[in-house]
Amino acid sequence: MLNKGIVKKIDGNKIIVKLYKDTACSHCSGCSGDSKYGKDFEFTTDMKAEIGDTVTFEISAGKVIKAASIAYVFPAVAMIVGYFLGEKLLGLSENQSIITSFIALVLSFGVLYFYDKLVVKKRTNSEIEIISIEKEDTSNMIDSCKNKNAW
Repeated sequence: MLNKGIVKKIDGNKIIVKLYKDTACSHCSGCSGDSKYGKDFEFTTDMKAEIGDTVTFEISAGKVIKAASIAYVFPAVAMIVGYFLGEKLLGLSENQSIITSFIALVLSFGVLYFYDKLVVKKRTNSEIEIISIEKEDTSNMIDSCKNKNAW
């Protein structure tokens, strides 16, 4: 999965990139409204970058599918397991088993939160391949604006 962003901050070999919203996530409101930018993304690189540069990077499709399955499938499985755990092993009534399934759902969100903070943040850099870092060329935009004003 290719993505692009603009360098917003540099701290040694660590850069913070403001991601451009991809068309694949146009339906989602997770990245603050109608702006063309998404969330900030931080990673380390040995490549030379300056503030305002455009960074193109790639995350393998397998890693994206793995992350999506963990985020979407794990809570559903935890909820189902919670229900059957309450009903079959603990001998609870149906209503109590439903409550147990929701407790398992909440616990699964907690597990995902800590998994993201403790594991994913540390491995993310090794799973990202930077394709290019390019200077933002605004001369074409300036020329096209001058040509429009000439009309």
